[in-house]
Amino acid sequence: MDRRFTPLSPEDQREFDRWLNANAILGLIIAIGLVAMALAGSNSMGRPDSAATDRSNSSDVATSR
Repeated sequence: MDRRFTPLSPEDQREFDRWLNANAILGLIIAIGLVAMALAGSNSMGRPDSAATDRSNSSDVATSR
């Protein structure tokens, strides 16, 4: 069966444009949510040097006694 491109009617073009805009907005919301979750996850672990500092201070106290 030979199917060729047929232009959309103006009503179908408007419906497609609405569908496309709705999907673009939904994708933007999801992308913003993913970025927000990534930022929240990176900040929830605390300062990366605090664990190393705590360990070095406790070993210094133990060796000085």
